[in-house]
Amino acid sequence: MGDIVSILSGKGGVGKTTVTLNIAYALKEFGYDTLVVEGNVTSPTASLYLGFLPAEKTINNVLKDEIDLEEAVLEHSSGIKLLTCSLSLADLVSNYERAFELVKKLKNKADFVFIDAAAGLGNEARSAMIVSDYIIVVTNPELASAVDALRVVRLARAFEIPVLGVIVNKVNYAMPQLPVEEIEGIVEAPVIGVVHEDRAVNEAYAYNQPVTYLRPKAKASVQFKSIAARLIGYQYAETPNPLLDKLSFWLHKLGLRYLP
Repeated sequence: MGDIVSILSGKGGVGKTTVTLNIAYALKEFGYDTLVVEGNVTSPTASLYLGFLPAEKTINNVLKDEIDLEEAVLEHSSGIKLLTCSLSLADLVSNYERAFELVKKLKNKADFVFIDAAAGLGNEARSAMIVSDYIIVVTNPELASAVDALRVVRLARAFEIPVLGVIVNKVNYAMPQLPVEEIEGIVEAPVIGVVHEDRAVNEAYAYNQPVTYLRPKAKASVQFKSIAARLIGYQYAETPNPLLDKLSFWLHKLGLRYLP
């Protein structure tokens, strides 16, 4: 039986969906069966990032008893498996409490079920948190984001759900920002990974692909893989290779696969 891990943030725009998709893909490459669940039910973004416009099958179809839960799981060209929500305004009235309860059934279908939860501390985020075995919080290296992350950490602990740690995303040492040690003090949880701002991330999503798949040698990709390895206790060491990274990108544009 697998674990349900919710990826949360205290505020929007920190890169939570990017973190979720890339950790899921990295673990898949390490040999683990992973599944991503769209937890931001009123504003789904993971499906948009992966190019499902719109998704043919969603959890809303399951809630309407039109298909079984397993039938709603989509598979992306990268191999990422995704359970997403409808973009239709008419489906906003769906019973999402039941939807999150259904997610528990997926524990038998994957080693890791990652919920890309809604930002903040609203009902959607809380519903994702309650069905989870573990929590990971994403923040940016600035004070407001770190304080919001602290609130998420404290709420998870109030629900007695273990917090695996915090990922600091969009780090840019050319800009004023909080050091990692100070962030740990603010959020009252260990920082388990740092991901730098990387143009490769945006370029990959322009092709509806996670950067770890399309640009595996990019700095951000190596950092995502390092975080994924830490979650499973795997010894991992790789150095970003800008030359191979660019070559991978151009090979993809020519319709070829990247170099290993």
